[in-house]
Amino acid sequence: MGYKVKYTTAQVNEAMDTTVSRLRNEGVLTSDTVYIVLMNGGTWFASHVFDRLGEPMNEVHYVKLHSYEGMSSGDIHWDYLPDMNLTDRDVVVLDDICDTGKTNKALYQHLQTRHPRSVRFLTLLKRATTCLPSEIRLYSCITDESADFFVGCGLDDNGLGRLLPYVGVVDAH
Repeated sequence: MGYKVKYTTAQVNEAMDTTVSRLRNEGVLTSDTVYIVLMNGGTWFASHVFDRLGEPMNEVHYVKLHSYEGMSSGDIHWDYLPDMNLTDRDVVVLDDICDTGKTNKALYQHLQTRHPRSVRFLTLLKRATTCLPSEIRLYSCITDESADFFVGCGLDDNGLGRLLPYVGVVDAH
């Protein structure tokens, strides 16, 4: 099941190193930040972000919601949403990709009911065409101009390829 490589392992690692270092220096990723990881795709990315942070003693929650069925975006489905005390806390949501922004918007609205001080999103990939409301702060390691469907680094091809160390492209044919 070979995928055409879009971003090599070295490019992915360099992008993550640069972004995590910048956000740490800007005070976005601190020892007081509460992290929320979107499963399943965000788990690969989150583990690599946490490796770059050293030994964080942060609070981490996992949520599961999705808007994809195969290769098409659809309605939001809430699969798992834990009870979280986020009152007056800084939150960073980690995910593999921000594509349409639909998942980000839905989760942001839900998190606002928990009264956090701030909510920011950090993704490995972001589509250049992603349109989010101005109140949603999104940081991404890589911005992509294409309409490609990606696999690897947490992104999957119907459950396959998620653990590839590079970002590949799924052949739509």
